[in-house]
Parts: sequence; structure tokens; C-alpha cells
Amino acid sequence: MHWNASIRGWAIDLAICAGAGLFFGLIGPFGSYLNGPIWQRVGFQVICFVVGMVIYGTAVRLILRGNAPGPKAFVAIVVMVAVVNAPYSQAVAAFGRALWPFIAFQSGFEWYLQGLLVAEPIVLAMTFLVARRYARRPGPAPASAHYGLLGVAPGEVLCLQMEDHYVRVHTAAGSRLVFATLSQAIAALGGRDGLQVHRSWWVASQAVSGAEVHGRNLRLRLSNGVTAPVARSAVAAVRAAGWIGAGSSSEDALERA
Repeated sequence: MHWNASIRGWAIDLAICAGAGLFFGLIGPFGSYLNGPIWQRVGFQVICFVVGMVIYGTAVRLILRGNAPGPKAFVAIVVMVAVVNAPYSQAVAAFGRALWPFIAFQSGFEWYLQGLLVAEPIVLAMTFLVARRYARRPGPAPASAHYGLLGVAPGEVLCLQMEDHYVRVHTAAGSRLVFATLSQAIAALGGRDGLQVHRSWWVASQAVSGAEVHGRNLRLRLSNGVTAPVARSAVAAVRAAGWIGAGSSSEDALERA
């Protein structure tokens, strides 16, 4: 899901920036190799890079908003770095002077220029990485002119699964994403026999092949191998639909739970 991909992307970006901070701490750019021992320089640079990654990374994602960057987006990102670097470079300067008071002679403008020289290429490189991740995400399938929103005949739908701002339409042939709310997707089924068994799931009657109980949790086994969770509030409706047979092992286990 997109949320997991986003967490993974942030972890990769933070790891890359921590590595860049380690490298800068070791080489001591802009004369900083004279500031103090290696452990101080490395710690200073890693902290600055990681905090900067959080600030600039958030701004980049807000500008892109899940889309591949065009020329306007790149211009906006370059301008954003130049603007954000003004307060951030002064915060870095205050941190540096607290560690090494003897560098107080360096002006705020020098800190700004040094920060800009480092931040612009790194943030642009990060923008390419973020954009590549967005490009690899599975987008919603285009709606079929013949079948409408779902892109398949309602009779082929086995279940609907909400994923972020999309609905995954499961059929015997596979699944596809469509941009819709679950209620819109259910309405597009045109009254097909089934039940919304969970806030994120709708299941067709003909798709149910069995039920499983794990503790207090009920799940429906479907004919395509997918298992759909059943909310506690929907158990009575599922039972009334005959999807849990009276006297079955699933029914007994559910009653015990």
C-alpha cells in the first residue's frame, strides 16, 4: 500500500542523508576540518543533514503531491530551497557556534551561501528519487467506456477493497485500482447481490467459499483466494445471509469468542 511505500521511501532518504552527513563530517568542507575532532564534525553534519532532510523532504513531497515533477515543479523546488535555507542556515550557524565558539567570525551570509551550495543539488537529487518512486506506484486503471467506473462488468466483481483514495476491484482474472470511494464503487455495481462486511470491504455473495475465525476475528474466504475481514457490527448480517452456516465450526468458534 502507498502508506508502506511512503515509510520505506522516507527511511531510504534519511539513510542516504545520514551517509552524506558522515561523508561531509569526514572531509570537513569549507574549512570545517579544523573545527574539532572527527566525532564532533561527523555528529554535527549528520544531525544537520537528517534535520534538513525532514524539512526539505516534506516540502518536496508537498510540492509534488504524488505527481511526477514538471519544469514548474523543479523551479518551485529550487526557489523553495533558497527561501527555506535562509532560516535553516542560521539555525545551523547557531548550532555550529555553540559547538565551536571560535567560528563566530563567520557571517550569516556565508552560512547561507554554504548551505545553498550543499542543499540545492542534494534536494534536486532527492526530488528525482521521490519522483521515480511515484512513477513506479501502480496507478488506477482507466475506466472502461463500456463498463463505467469499475472497468469490468458488475457480474465479474468478487469483492471491493478500499486502499487509500482508491478501490481495488477483485475479479477471478485479477484486480485493478479505480479512483473512487467505496460507496461510489458499490453504487456502480447496480444492486449486485452482496454485503459491505467492513468499512473497507464489500463482498459478492457468489464469491464466498467459507469462513475462518481467529480469536474474535471473523474472515471470509473468497473463491479467488482472498480473505476479507468482517467487522463485529456486520457479523449478524453475514450470518443472516447464510455465509456462516448454523452448526458449522466457524459459527461455533465465533459463538465461543
